Amino acid sequence: MTGPGILLSIFIASILALMFHLFRGGDLRHLGLYIVSSNISFFLGHFIGSALSLSGIRLGSINLIPAVSAGVLGLFLTSVLAPSKKRTTRVRGKRERRN
Repeated sequence: MTGPGILLSIFIASILALMFHLFRGGDLRHLGLYIVSSNISFFLGHFIGSALSLSGIRLGSINLIPAVSAGVLGLFLTSVLAPSKKRTTRVRGKRERRN
């Protein structure tokens, strides 16, 4: 993979993470986690696609279909394994008096 291919891959994987964060929601910690996860799984998908000689759509030196598929899969796995902590408040109800 060439230098511009690496930069383009980081850009595409980060856009995937930003779109996922837009639809999924969460705080900045989750956004950072999504960006890291998307980049790692995007590059793994590219290298697995290269090793298996999957010749789908290529963008320069990037195997786009396996890379994007792995990026999205990595994002879903990350969202399952690192769920957001939503704060819930418990309201204690008043007991009714019995006559």
